[in-house]
Amino acid sequence: MLEYLEAQTFEKLVSELLERVPDDVDKREGSIIYDAIAPTAFKLAETYWDMAVLYRRTFAATADGIDLEKRVNEFGVERKKAGKAIRRAIFTDRDGQPLQVALNSLYRLDDLLYQVIENIEPGKFKVEAQTAGAVGNRDYGDLLPVDANNKLGRALLADVIVPGEDEETDESLYQKYLEHIRDKAFGGNRADYRKKVRAIQGVGGVRLRRAPYGGGTVKVIIIDSDFNAPTPEFIAYVQEIIDPVEFKGDGYGTAPIGHSVIVEGVGEVGITIECELILNGATIGQIEAQANEILEAYVSELRANWYKDLDINVRITHIESKLLEIDGVEDITITRLNGVESNINLIEEIPVITEIILKEVVA
Repeated sequence: MLEYLEAQTFEKLVSELLERVPDDVDKREGSIIYDAIAPTAFKLAETYWDMAVLYRRTFAATADGIDLEKRVNEFGVERKKAGKAIRRAIFTDRDGQPLQVALNSLYRLDDLLYQVIENIEPGKFKVEAQTAGAVGNRDYGDLLPVDANNKLGRALLADVIVPGEDEETDESLYQKYLEHIRDKAFGGNRADYRKKVRAIQGVGGVRLRRAPYGGGTVKVIIIDSDFNAPTPEFIAYVQEIIDPVEFKGDGYGTAPIGHSVIVEGVGEVGITIECELILNGATIGQIEAQANEILEAYVSELRANWYKDLDINVRITHIESKLLEIDGVEDITITRLNGVESNINLIEEIPVITEIILKEVVA
């Protein structure tokens, strides 16, 4: 149907209309009959094009944006909205002693504002980014007060407690819709757990393990929305939502009553990548930044697929193929991962690059 609608072009429609005109009439472009038919054909072509657009917007597989949202909403699937990062901030006075600052006061780091929302302990507070999205997770360093504070010596933006998250993409929303259709969520089954855990701000993926500590227990392993291992504070935050520690198994969280849930963060395995390269018209210094960026992107892609509950394989062939795309890299003689010339297979953990060592060798 879609192919038919898109095939109805102005030229095709004009040709079909002119076929209905007797051959003894002048049909050349610019003739009376041609000029009479052309506006109708043009309007028909526009109509067919609009119908093709409407057809694409009707189905989840071809819709996007608000049209996709409306389609999947009919099945109870919603787009995950952007969320604000919650960070730890450390405040000291001019003598370096912990400083208590006012709740709701604002501090700035570059273009981002952070609002003080909770006191953790003397001199340490939770601050919330005033801009939603993953941008609130990225920068670290000194904060500047929006309003003057004569007692302040230093304000330091530290680690992420609850990761900020960008609005869910169309691709992710469509995949969530397919999972919902194919694997019905109900009453604490696997699909129900996945749906509820992934809906929590800052959770990028989840794996589930049945009865790890006996009957009635469920292990929930999470990765954060930046596809890194979550902080202890974030794990505790998710635990409180799913099954609060003080009311284990009593059904006060999203977990069904009778389910004792243990939330854990995904483990990390550090990987040192060492490559011996044959270069042509370049030096290690010239390609190093690009190589680091490419390899970090490769490992990040592997981490992003962790939620699929499949082993992660860090492959030498994939690393080498990506490095060979760099101008100036002619060949690779040896690649080692953690000192060994073999792939690394991870079952539960995610890979994290600890060091990249590039060496030039003579062919």
